[in-house]
Amino acid sequence: MNTRSLLRSTYGRLVAKVLVLAFLLTSLYNVVSFSQSTQNAVSQSFGDSAKVDMYGLTDNLTDPALFEQYRESMASIEKVTTFYDYLEQDAPEGVQLLSAFNQAMPVADFAGGESFEHGYGTQETVQGPYEDPILNKQVVNVKSVQLSQDTFDFYNLAGRDGSNFDWDAVDYTSDTTPVLLGANYRGVYAVGDQLTADYYSKPTKMQVTGFLPPNASMFYQGNINYFLDDYLVVPYPKSITGAPESDQVFYGILAFAMLNANIAVEQDRPESTVFTALQRAATSSGFDQYALLSVPTYLTQFSSVRALVRDNFALVLTVQLLIAVAALVMSAILTSSATRRRERRIRIAWELGQSRRDLGRAVLAIVAIEYFGLTIVFLAATHLLPNQDSTARTLCLGLIALLAVVDLLRRRTQLQHTIRHRPRNEP
Repeated sequence: MNTRSLLRSTYGRLVAKVLVLAFLLTSLYNVVSFSQSTQNAVSQSFGDSAKVDMYGLTDNLTDPALFEQYRESMASIEKVTTFYDYLEQDAPEGVQLLSAFNQAMPVADFAGGESFEHGYGTQETVQGPYEDPILNKQVVNVKSVQLSQDTFDFYNLAGRDGSNFDWDAVDYTSDTTPVLLGANYRGVYAVGDQLTADYYSKPTKMQVTGFLPPNASMFYQGNINYFLDDYLVVPYPKSITGAPESDQVFYGILAFAMLNANIAVEQDRPESTVFTALQRAATSSGFDQYALLSVPTYLTQFSSVRALVRDNFALVLTVQLLIAVAALVMSAILTSSATRRRERRIRIAWELGQSRRDLGRAVLAIVAIEYFGLTIVFLAATHLLPNQDSTARTLCLGLIALLAVVDLLRRRTQLQHTIRHRPRNEP
C-alpha cells in the first residue's frame, strides 16, 4: 500500500486540519510578538532606577531683542554654556540634566524616502527637496534629534552590535561628527557613509557609526515613547564652553538648544534640591534668564501604560486560549475522522500481506505531508504580517515539530492497535 491509497478520500480533511492549525499558530505568533514588542516598548525607554520627577528647563528670553543680544555676544553665550556645564557636570547627587532637542536637519543628496522627512506622519507638511543656500545643494529636511550622553544613557539607548558613540571624541570643531541612524535607515545608508548637513547654518560632515535597534525610543515633550526609527541621532559634546568666535552664530543657536532640556530629580530628594542646583548654576555662570517648568511625573505615565499593556495582554491571552481549545478540538475531530476512513484500507492491506514496516512508512509519510504543509502555510502567513519576530516564529516552529512527534506516536499506536486486532487472512 502506498501513501496515496491511504490519503484517498481524506484530502479535504487533511487540508482543513492544516488550515486550522495554521490559523492557531499564526494567532499564537501574533500574541507572542505583541507581548515582546509591548513589553520592550514600555521598558526600554526607562531604567529600573528611573523613579524620578521631571522638570522642564528653558530660557526666559521672551523678548526677541534681548534674545538676539545674547546670541550676538560670545561673552553672553559663555554664560549660557557655563550654566549648562554646571548642571551637566556639577549638579548635586540625584539631579540629572537630560538635554535633547529635535529639529529638521537639512541633508544634501538624501538617499531616503519621504517617511524620513521632518513632519511626515504629523500635521506638519513635508517640504521635499529644496536648494539650501548654506550648502548650495539640494537638501531634504530629515528628522533628527540631538542629545547628551546622560540623556542617551538615561533612556537606555544603544547602537546595534556595540556601535555606540565615543562620547569623549565628540567635538564639533573636528572634520566629522558621528551619528547613529534609526533602524529604518538600514539598507538606505551603511556604517562609514558620510552625510553632508546644514547643522544650524554650519556645513557639517556626519559619519554613520551604526544603527539603533528597532523601536528604540525615549521620553520627549510629554511623549512616553518617542520612537527614533526614522531619526538621525546626533551627539552633543561634553561642553561647548570656549567655542571659537568664528562660529559664533552656530554656537549661539546650539547653546540655547542644549539649554532647553529636562531635569530628572530622584523622588526621595526634597523639592528644594532642583531649585538649589539652578541657583548655584546661575551664580557660577552669571546666567539667570531661565525658567523651570513642571512636567507631570513620568513614572505615573509609565505605570499607566504598563497597566494598560498588562490588561490588554490578559484579554488577548484569554482569547488566544479559547482559539487554541477550539482549534485543537477541531483538529482532533478531523484527525479522528480521517483515521477511521484509513483504518479500513490498513486492515485490507494487512490481510493482503502488507508488511508492518511498509504500513508504518505510509503513516509516517502522511504525518510528514501534513506538518510540512502546515509549516509552509504558517511561514507564508507570518511573512505577510507587518510584525516580524524571529523569536515568536522559532517558538511556533518548535510547536509544529512537537505536534508532529506527538501525532506520529499516536498514529503509530493506532496502527499497532488496528493490525493487532485483525489477524492476517481473517474471514
